[in-house]
Amino acid sequence: MTAELLGWTSTMYAFARAFVATAPQRSRPRSLPYHATDANACTQLRTALQRERGFTITELMVSIGIVAILSSIGAPLMTGMIASQQVKTATFDFYSALSFARSEAIKRNAIVTILPRSGNFANGYDLRTGGDTVRSEVGSVAVAFTVPSGVALAFDGYGRLTSPGQYQVELTSARDSTVPKRCLVISPTGRPSIRVDTNHDGNCVNG
Repeated sequence: MTAELLGWTSTMYAFARAFVATAPQRSRPRSLPYHATDANACTQLRTALQRERGFTITELMVSIGIVAILSSIGAPLMTGMIASQQVKTATFDFYSALSFARSEAIKRNAIVTILPRSGNFANGYDLRTGGDTVRSEVGSVAVAFTVPSGVALAFDGYGRLTSPGQYQVELTSARDSTVPKRCLVISPTGRPSIRVDTNHDGNCVNG
């Protein structure tokens, strides 16, 4: 996707250079003596004025049309790149929160739970131990979170998950379905890892 965007940018740059190179050049008419009234002087003045001609309506409309076409091609690429970056950022933020929660659980020898706000991690989430909030994160409505239903995401004093088996959080773009899904897989020992569904088969584990 980045390569396609760079190609579109290069095309726009080449078009701009070609358009400037072929644009009619303006030149200032030579100053004529106030007493020059012969036919030759009039011809020189008319020629100089003709050189002052700018862009015609047709030229401007063609240029605007080309720019509009190139923009319509590049806009989807830009939208997809932004959506992909939003998923990446949300994934790294959640990974950081997991690592911090596990570290705090070991340091405090207590259970640290990651709680979504209003039942949705996209609204943000808080890291809590007992009645204290040790860290809060802002969510992103542009990213959809999918987590196991009815299973708490928490670490005990040994840094392990309090629930049996591994815990997987899936992050997808809420605006562009073509963006690869990213998964945060937490092993029973509490170690998180990032996986990417590069082949778009819905499974992050096999790539």
